[in-house]
Amino acid sequence: MSGGDPPIIIQGGGSFTVDYGSSHGQFEDQGSGKHHHPDKHLQRIEISGDGVNFNKDFPTGKVTIKVYYGPSKTTP
Repeated sequence: MSGGDPPIIIQGGGSFTVDYGSSHGQFEDQGSGKHHHPDKHLQRIEISGDGVNFNKDFPTGKVTIKVYYGPSKTTP
């Protein structure tokens, strides 16, 4: 997506990272561990890797993304 706010990137592979990019300071944590920005909504989701290629726009922003994680597959 060009222009506008940079994407928030959730990336995994043994561990996972949530990268807010240069927007980090714009998101508030009210002590709940949940970060939000009251004037922003999800517009598009792109997922790729391990044979998956998913790209979809969400004009209303009404979408929930759940990321399940556990121990690394390389852990003995």
